[in-house]
Amino acid sequence: MENKIKGWKSNRNVLKLMQCRELNCEAAKVLKQRTQFSDNFIQRLGLEAELEGHQGCVNCLEWSPNGLHLASGSDDTNVILWDPFRHKQINVIPTPHIGNIFSVKFLADENVIATAAGDCRVVVQSVSGALDKSAPLLDCACHIGRVKRLATAPDQPTLFWSAGEDGLVVQYDMREPHECPTQSKVLIDLSFKSEIKCIAVNPTKSHYVAIGANDCFVRLYDRRMIKVSMISPSFQANLSFNPSKRTSPQPQNSDCVQYYAPGHLARENAGIMSVKLSVTYIAFNSAGSEMLVNIGGEQIYLFDVNNSRHINELKIPQNLPKRPHLPYRNCCQPNALSEINGVSADLFEKNTDCACFYMRRALQAYQRKWMGDLYASARDYLHVIQHWPDHKQAYIGLIKCLIAMKWEEEANAWLKHFTKLHPECESSSQMRFIVEELQTLKNSVKFEETGVKKVEDDEKKLRLDSFDFEKIFIGHCNTTTDIKEANFLGDCDNYICAGSDEGIIFIWDKKSMNVVRALFGDNSIVNCIQPHPSACVVASSGIDTAVKIWSPRPEDGKVNNRIVKCIPTVVETNQHRMSMDPFESMLASMGYQIEGSGLDGSSIQEVPTCRTS
Repeated sequence: MENKIKGWKSNRNVLKLMQCRELNCEAAKVLKQRTQFSDNFIQRLGLEAELEGHQGCVNCLEWSPNGLHLASGSDDTNVILWDPFRHKQINVIPTPHIGNIFSVKFLADENVIATAAGDCRVVVQSVSGALDKSAPLLDCACHIGRVKRLATAPDQPTLFWSAGEDGLVVQYDMREPHECPTQSKVLIDLSFKSEIKCIAVNPTKSHYVAIGANDCFVRLYDRRMIKVSMISPSFQANLSFNPSKRTSPQPQNSDCVQYYAPGHLARENAGIMSVKLSVTYIAFNSAGSEMLVNIGGEQIYLFDVNNSRHINELKIPQNLPKRPHLPYRNCCQPNALSEINGVSADLFEKNTDCACFYMRRALQAYQRKWMGDLYASARDYLHVIQHWPDHKQAYIGLIKCLIAMKWEEEANAWLKHFTKLHPECESSSQMRFIVEELQTLKNSVKFEETGVKKVEDDEKKLRLDSFDFEKIFIGHCNTTTDIKEANFLGDCDNYICAGSDEGIIFIWDKKSMNVVRALFGDNSIVNCIQPHPSACVVASSGIDTAVKIWSPRPEDGKVNNRIVKCIPTVVETNQHRMSMDPFESMLASMGYQIEGSGLDGSSIQEVPTCRTS
């Protein structure tokens, strides 16, 4: 019987799984996982419908918990409730907002909707009450900055949170009365440090709340350890972002928060308040064990919440974690590195116990030098050292990466460590070249950015204690708007999806980190991409006024003209665009499009009518 259970758990035959469902209740869950977003369905994704009705950019989408309805919020300050399967409007819900709506959420049931907007307000309305022009159930004006995101907890239907650019996270309980600002409950106050851009609640452990701000760090709070406070009168009275006019918030217990950031970014930005990066979206997987982070001006990163690696992993050779040593085998096939992230999806699992796989991927990233490549290359070399400690070229590759990143202290430490292990290599031409490069780095003039604000010592300590990422997803471009999303696809979370500045929807295989499908989603920018909770359906929106519904196309032989065929070219162009000078990037955003990127093969030069940053 156990062999039969193992058999149907690994079976991809839908008919067989439907038969197994009659014999074992767990088979129903496996059937759902296998059929929601399968490899075949991903390849067949195409545009099913465009839902017209908004008069401005569509900045947010939200599926109802049962997946029957879709809510969209727009610059036109309306929320539209859709029946996406019949491609019809159910209701156009007016709101009292006078600014762009950035977030919409269903509360408790589908009849109650919360919205947050650029007018610094959070509004809760019943659908019937809004249509009858009744007073909102809640109209909060406690924030003094744009409110960018709302978050809910599946196990606490009366609670929700708002995150604003004033640096506050406000907690709401619909069972309690609310009066601004005397009854407002502040869960998190970063008003002296950051503008908060996004918020997400862990779906299985709702006491964990993740915050993204205008830097590269995700702050994961345990709200059980936070004392909720009231908004300071000095904060609200002057309606100012100027911290000098307000009293400082009470210091927080550092044990209530853990920072997450890519190691190279954490090191570069530990002591400064950078304006170049911002976390635009955070999503947890269905199990709450992984955190997907879209960083504006950089890539998309996946963090393991339960088994985190420290950003100092590259620092001191003596503190290398002990890993099992694997026998060396040179088995990588020549075409194994043909994909963007270093290996094709079908060969990934076959080569993960092969040193040459990591060596080739590391070399490819080192030579390419896109954003995050040098650090990812160094980590691959470190992985080889940990599992194949006699691999000399891995040490040399790691030291070269550290020199290229200008990590002088670490490069020197690893050089001494290597020459101690292999003194016979000290006089080699490779080592002489490395020593010369290190001397050049040591003699180089160190420049400090002028006009950059420093962070306080306690904040710097938390940043330097960040946990590092597990996977990186390369391909999209996120430089123009600060509401760009990234999400998991499917009940098994096997795929990653995100929009991009050139109007393309990217889908990655999570395991291999490769782009498996790219679709033209918008004439300008795709900001929002929300997968259906149980069906193979995706909703997207952006600068266009229409909401787009995507689903697998029938296998009728018709051409899907939404498919992007030149993915490597698009990806490379996006990487160059993200590395541009900010002024050049701004000019590119005003009229830039990849040649031949239009649906008819032409270039698109139309300037978008609205921006959200």
